Amino acid sequence: FAGAQVSLPLLLISVLLVHSSVLSCRIGTQTECDAAPFVPGHDLVGPGFDIVRQHRKADVIDVKTYLRPSKTCVVCNNPFQNHALQKLPTSVLDWSTSSQCSDDIHKVMISWLIPEFEKLDMGATRSKAYRFASKRSKEDRYTFSTHSVTCSHYDFMVSITPPLTLKFKKRLDLLPTHYNSSTKNEFRKLIDIYGTHYARQVNLGGRLRRLITLRSCLASMNGLKSNEIETCLSMGVAVGLGKMKISSVPDSCIGVLKNKDSATNFRSGLHQHFTEVSGGNGWLGKFSIFQNDSMGYMNWLKSLKEHPDVVSYSLRPLYRLMPNELQKAAVKAAIWQYLKDTGVKKPPEEPQCDDKTPNVASNCCPLHTSWGNLSVTIVQAWKLYGDVVGVTDRWVAKMRGKQFYFLYYLNNLVDTSHQLLIEVWDEDSSKSDDLLVQCVMYLMPGSYTFTCSSYLGHLLFKFTLTCDPYLTGEKCIVYKPSPLVTGD
Repeated sequence: FAGAQVSLPLLLISVLLVHSSVLSCRIGTQTECDAAPFVPGHDLVGPGFDIVRQHRKADVIDVKTYLRPSKTCVVCNNPFQNHALQKLPTSVLDWSTSSQCSDDIHKVMISWLIPEFEKLDMGATRSKAYRFASKRSKEDRYTFSTHSVTCSHYDFMVSITPPLTLKFKKRLDLLPTHYNSSTKNEFRKLIDIYGTHYARQVNLGGRLRRLITLRSCLASMNGLKSNEIETCLSMGVAVGLGKMKISSVPDSCIGVLKNKDSATNFRSGLHQHFTEVSGGNGWLGKFSIFQNDSMGYMNWLKSLKEHPDVVSYSLRPLYRLMPNELQKAAVKAAIWQYLKDTGVKKPPEEPQCDDKTPNVASNCCPLHTSWGNLSVTIVQAWKLYGDVVGVTDRWVAKMRGKQFYFLYYLNNLVDTSHQLLIEVWDEDSSKSDDLLVQCVMYLMPGSYTFTCSSYLGHLLFKFTLTCDPYLTGEKCIVYKPSPLVTGD
């Protein structure tokens, strides 16, 4: 944990920041400093940050002071605002501008929303995106991906030993020097107010990020792989943002963009999404993926230089700002305990299956509907006629040309759309076999007992049909959302 730099936010894997050369900045007089506005987003450097909740907290770094003891400050020309003269806080060492925008859509397949913080199994367990995905994962088995567009315009570098806010310093003055069970609550209050980390470097601009949750097994039953659906959705995002024409989207993707489940007609569809927008004019990130709906997006892009927000941090743990070694050790222990108490558990591993089991895909999801496991048990047979001295010796279950020979019990995977035909035969080696009893049944999930009769005898039997996983309803054709079972 010590010395770790954590790049946030969690869901964006690619970092698109290539710095331009440091701008022509100079020392300004007090008159210039008092008159000049701060550079855009200067106050975003100051807050602490809670990596569990993914929230900015109260200011720990002073971003209001701009005059040095010499009554001067650093002023720079902002090329994005008509080269206006703007000032820097004393806590900022370097400030630069760049115009780096990712016009393409980034696809990152992730099985869960757990970032790796220097190999810590901790994550943003209370961020909105995590809560959305966590709720979905309790409902069904999902895979996750993000589609993001990022623009970076400003880059701040904070001093190694930045000046602290007066309120934060007063809080530290009241903080105990040791962390233990009796002082735990006081340290937790510090974390609740100021977070777990602070920013060493901040990149400002804007980001549109859409988290996609895809029903893994429903996709399999539609004959689609996760990566195929992600490709289709990427095209849909590109269409909505005006970067691609709908006519260029292949026909195989149209059903995906319409969120249509053709296998079971599941009304919630194949996928859901959660959108986050940072920076800009307040655009909510809503757009169609079936037609050009880019006006809001284009206006948002234009507003980012005037109203930037954080698109990535380089963070350092809060304990580094402590005034002495005892408090550093105490706050470090408190942060560790906080992460341990609130960190996310490791998710269950995605199952893998071979291709030898009927109707099972490599991800252990059903390939088709109308499949289940059928067991047939002969309970009793009486008054069966056949050979005078022989015995009834063949029971046959038939389903669409397939014959299953058994003695008294049968257990097999079957296609539930077909009828079950039970026959009782008396074999005769010297002449033709005798069909004694024949029953035709329509299959449905559950356990049932039936009696069949003919003038050659009577048969009592029981059958049980269990739908394959993720299937339910009559004939096992209804999709049944089921979360991935954990080991807990």
